[in-house]
Amino acid sequence: MLKSRGFWIGIIVSLVFIGLFVRSTDFGEVKRAFEEANYWWVAVSMPVYFVGLWVRTVRWQYLLRPVKRVAALRLFPVVIVGLMANNLMPARTGEFVRAYALGARERVSKSSALGTIAVDRLFDGLTLVPMMFIVALFAGRDVEFPVGFGHELSFAGLSAVMTVLFGAALLVLLVLVFSTRARNGLLQLVHRLAPGNLKPKVEDILQSFFTGLESLRNPVDLSVAWIMSAVSWALEATMYYLIARGFGIHEPFHVFLLLTAAANLAIAVVASQGGVGPFELVVSKTVVAFGASSKLASAYAIGLHAVLLFPIIAIGLYLMWTMKLTFGDMLKSSDRGDEVPPSSAEAQAGGRVMRSGGTVKPERA
Repeated sequence: MLKSRGFWIGIIVSLVFIGLFVRSTDFGEVKRAFEEANYWWVAVSMPVYFVGLWVRTVRWQYLLRPVKRVAALRLFPVVIVGLMANNLMPARTGEFVRAYALGARERVSKSSALGTIAVDRLFDGLTLVPMMFIVALFAGRDVEFPVGFGHELSFAGLSAVMTVLFGAALLVLLVLVFSTRARNGLLQLVHRLAPGNLKPKVEDILQSFFTGLESLRNPVDLSVAWIMSAVSWALEATMYYLIARGFGIHEPFHVFLLLTAAANLAIAVVASQGGVGPFELVVSKTVVAFGASSKLASAYAIGLHAVLLFPIIAIGLYLMWTMKLTFGDMLKSSDRGDEVPPSSAEAQAGGRVMRSGGTVKPERA
């Protein structure tokens, strides 16, 4: 991980935003705010946060059904491990880790899992972008966030950027799902560009990825998934609201809906390590704009991010150990690509498969 270019880029970006955050922070006042905080509110907020993660897990379970039906109870540790990896590893590598962990735990093609994860993350954007835009209009306020090199980004600007990004992603995925010509065109392009010995493997990976997108064909599942997405982010906003109470910040709940959307979209678009830097900057500036003092806002931003990061990291590392997974294996897997998926004949026979020496063999009962 330390040899990864993405890791060091994330560290540098975090340091830039930490510098922007520190520039307007009085740490003596922040220390006093921590001493005066009521940590019972933090304790109350944690079950709310994990219920929100459970709802996200059930959402992923719905999106995963075209690939394999997996109990939510078995998916939940995989979701936690993926979040832990996103907090520790560069460039959203946690999504590859989640796919790898699912494959190791449930014998699911990693590329198919990545297809469902792409749809899963798309729902986050399709929920957070309108949430931020609508609440910002309702609140009647905007905030300018410094993004370096003398430039600033407002709620409106962030909404516009993320609308373009998620809109383009949605369009690409829908075209791949509903257009046979587009899928065949992509396969032909890969066939021309890939080295000869890798062509079959790369084509199998793409076909598995297409399978993971099949949930986009079912409007009922999509509606359920969108409702679950809205519920899960409302629960996370509730966690933000409760922790704010612990720091003596008493703004209305809609402020924390706005804050949840802005902070999570900011760390999605800015490649910092674990969101450190951009998260604190967005949170502190937003609550100050709605009337909180700067000392409380800075302490709240630091405390909130610590509560979001450290429990997930600790629990995720433990779950990774119980699954007998290592960072090395997961990173190597993201570089190697997918395993060869089972043939249709094997799938119809209902036989589970195991891989040995690069070949696909039925697993004996």
